[in-house]
Parts: sequence; C-alpha cells; structure tokens
Amino acid sequence: MLIGELAQKTGLSKDTIRFYAKIGLIFASDRRAGSRIYQEFSTETMERLLLITQGKSLGFTLNEMKQLVDAAIDGSLPLAEKIKVTESKLVQIKAKIEQLQAIEIQLTAKLGHLKQLDLSAAPNSEYVKPNIN
Repeated sequence: MLIGELAQKTGLSKDTIRFYAKIGLIFASDRRAGSRIYQEFSTETMERLLLITQGKSLGFTLNEMKQLVDAAIDGSLPLAEKIKVTESKLVQIKAKIEQLQAIEIQLTAKLGHLKQLDLSAAPNSEYVKPNIN
C-alpha cells in the first residue's frame, strides 16, 4: 500500500510515517510507476505502526520501540525480557508521577501566594469620591 493509504488506516500523518522509515522503525520497498518511484508498504508495516503507537501511548520512547518492535513481531523476545522491560518502564513512570506531583505542590503554593498578593493589592470595593471644594 502507498503512504496515503497507510496514513489513513493507521491515523498517523505521512510525515510521521516517513520519519519512522528514516530512523529504521519501518521499511518500504520502492515501486516504479512510469518515471516516478513510490514507496510501498506491506501489511506488516501497518502492524508495526500499531505496535509503535501502542508503545508510545504506554510511555516507551522511539529508541526503546526500535529495539522492541522486531522482537515483538517475530516472537523472539522471551517472556522474562518482556517482564523486565515492562517493570523498568513502570519504575520510570512512577518516578515521573512523583516529579509531577512535586511540581503540582509547588505550583499550587505559588498560585495561592499570587492570589493573596492580588487580594491585598486590590482597592476597596467602596469608592469614595474626593472632596474638591
């Protein structure tokens, strides 16, 4: 299938597909049509792209996916290695959650401080007209 069809079926942009091909996550074969050369993708490529998309949604980087996708497709990744990789990613995600929670606490405190300053700087709601006599 051509890149447009692959993009439509996977929901990825053509640029994303081209980038994945450039870094070696997916592969295409050249197909000549007249004077033009098109890249043609197999149905296996669609399966690979779905695995990559799923891995990214789980927090895996493209570099990590590059190492894992071949083994996942051909079944050569042993169960013990799958467990190890998944546990490692879970540890990373938990650490990231802790970092984000610390940032949330800091931002909440900062926001509270800013709101206090805003309230103390606000003029009284009663307007007193100056006496100009």
